[in-house]
Amino acid sequence: MRKEGALSAKMSRRWLWGIGLNALAACGALIAAMWVVNRIQPLPPLPTPRPTFTPAPTPTPRQPFTYTVQPGDTLLAIATRFEVSLNELLQANGLSAEALIYPGQVLWIPVSDLPPLPLPTPTAAPTPFHAPASGEIRLRILEVKAPGDLASEALVLANEGATISLAGWRIRDEEGNIFTFPALTLWTHGVVTVHTRDGANTAMDLYWGRAEAVWRPGERGTLEDPQGKLVLEFRVPGGSDGR
Repeated sequence: MRKEGALSAKMSRRWLWGIGLNALAACGALIAAMWVVNRIQPLPPLPTPRPTFTPAPTPTPRQPFTYTVQPGDTLLAIATRFEVSLNELLQANGLSAEALIYPGQVLWIPVSDLPPLPLPTPTAAPTPFHAPASGEIRLRILEVKAPGDLASEALVLANEGATISLAGWRIRDEEGNIFTFPALTLWTHGVVTVHTRDGANTAMDLYWGRAEAVWRPGERGTLEDPQGKLVLEFRVPGGSDGR
């Protein structure tokens, strides 16, 4: 009987130890699960990106430029074409509202962001332009500037007749020095200046390319066509005869 009681007590103790161990294992698993849950935190939301703005490029300001007058051009038409006011165009070129322009003339075109100024009210109707008779040649030497001074010496030729090509025409002095015109069209009322010194040719200024002055006061000069025919002669002012 005693052996059976001892055995029963021993079995009871083992059973209680098994229950306790299972309970401890369950508690440990629960604690581990809670630790894992507490460690896993949701990631914070990503910040909302701010919109970016690309600045508009700064426009490059335009610069004044030149324009060569063409047949049929008027000051108002040129101002309208290049989107400047007539007053600004006149001021940029030192012209008055009554000024006449001619083909081949070079004008400065200003640049302005201001609205156009009101056009001046004309006080009188402009004088109508009458073209010269077809083929009529009327060239004239307006002046010989600063004879004897290479830096400033120049001959000014004006066309008062029909439009003409001066290619191959020649200017000759008494000593046989000759200037031959390059390909150049001189419009009616056009003016071209022939400088004695060196320089870059334009529609209004030509350069002889000489190293010393050509014209002397009182000297006689001539203008010849490409065939060598005398068209006009002139005399440099300041000679002994007072001309």
